[in-house]
Amino acid sequence: MIAVGGAGVAVPEGARDRQPFVRAAVTQRLHPLTCTLTVTIPSHAVAMSQLIMRSLVFIVAAPLALAAQQPRAFPAPDKTFDEPFSQVGALRELSNGRVYIADLRDKVLALVDLTAGSSMKIGREGSGPAEYGMPMRLFTAPGDTTLLFDPLNQRYLVIAPDGKPTATFRIETPAPASRGDGPRLQIGLSMPRAADARGRLYFESPGFAQSPDGAPRAADSAAITRYDRASKKMDTLTWVKLPKNNTQVSGGGGNVRMMVGGSNPLTARDEWAVFPDGRVAVVRSADYHVDWILANGTRQSSPAIRFTPIRVSDADKREEELLRNKNRQNQMMMTVENGPNGTRRNMQMGPGANAPPLEPLTDWPALKPPFRQGQASVWARPNGDLWVRRLEPAGAKGTLYDVINAQGAVSFQVRIADGITLVGFGNGTIYTTKADEDDLLYLQRHRDSERRLIGAAR
Repeated sequence: MIAVGGAGVAVPEGARDRQPFVRAAVTQRLHPLTCTLTVTIPSHAVAMSQLIMRSLVFIVAAPLALAAQQPRAFPAPDKTFDEPFSQVGALRELSNGRVYIADLRDKVLALVDLTAGSSMKIGREGSGPAEYGMPMRLFTAPGDTTLLFDPLNQRYLVIAPDGKPTATFRIETPAPASRGDGPRLQIGLSMPRAADARGRLYFESPGFAQSPDGAPRAADSAAITRYDRASKKMDTLTWVKLPKNNTQVSGGGGNVRMMVGGSNPLTARDEWAVFPDGRVAVVRSADYHVDWILANGTRQSSPAIRFTPIRVSDADKREEELLRNKNRQNQMMMTVENGPNGTRRNMQMGPGANAPPLEPLTDWPALKPPFRQGQASVWARPNGDLWVRRLEPAGAKGTLYDVINAQGAVSFQVRIADGITLVGFGNGTIYTTKADEDDLLYLQRHRDSERRLIGAAR
């Protein structure tokens, strides 16, 4: 609930992500129940960082030196699906090897059998009992049950192991506990970020706090919370650092505008991921170490990982500006309006063909952080490895990942070639997409057999 001009306005949030250019505009008009929420959500496959670094701790003692190592070879795909996708937003592997693919641009949920080379469409677009407005994210539940988060209909769709939608439900998550910068605000239905094998859902709170007069203001941290559907209990697990300009609040009285994200892509913030057993790994940006919250609640902190800070060059700035303008074409703009005549929702991909270029950034940091922020930059692999996408100098070929073990040390590095995007992990499998000349995406499966890419480094 947001207090705007003395009136409480419940604003359903179509989506919440800390990836770049997530914008929410809330305007109260004359009617006290009329408001507009605009949210821009980047795709899972093109997630990029957009957050501010306020401090950077230089080299700290590390458990492993990587200077003499070269990234290990990424395994070639053993299967490629022949039918392309437009924008892979989420992937979920079942125990029989089939995978769900959520295509954001086409608004389709497909169950793909890579062995047979076939696919089956699951459900359909709409707002009925077995329908979805937008197949945004996919989450595990006990067995092979899958939860689809649908921001347009503000609910979850339960999909049985045989691929049939069976039910829908909503979770009204409460605001997390207060911190030093004030009570936290909860804006409508939050978008979950992860789930464990028990089906518990994990969230990151919006970066808004409440000032003494009830108005929203930017917060300097966000809570990681866990919701247990069985007990209906919400726990706050830890907090992650947000940059100073992660959220902006402007206006007042009956017109308040809130914008989340959209800041510089080469600035730092903490990132996190959840393993199937419920362990949470939080990668801290200040000195590049991992904090662990174990399944039993025990907290551990690993030593800092050694890295060489990279100075931001003019070439880096040019490269990032090109990426900013390219990636916004794959962003989803969703508008939700609540008024006296009901709720209206609509969506579009990208800013439109005639949109002017983004204004160039001016707040470049002197040094790059150790890793690129964004949900698609930190992955919890089922075998216990944590994959973290590193930042490199402009012009580097491919995408470099640190593979971090349960002790928080880098076991080795992996480089994925240009045009290949990591989209998920399974049981001994790694999934990527390969883009063709028309930017259509082809799903690929890579077998690793839980050997953790063991082999000669090269």
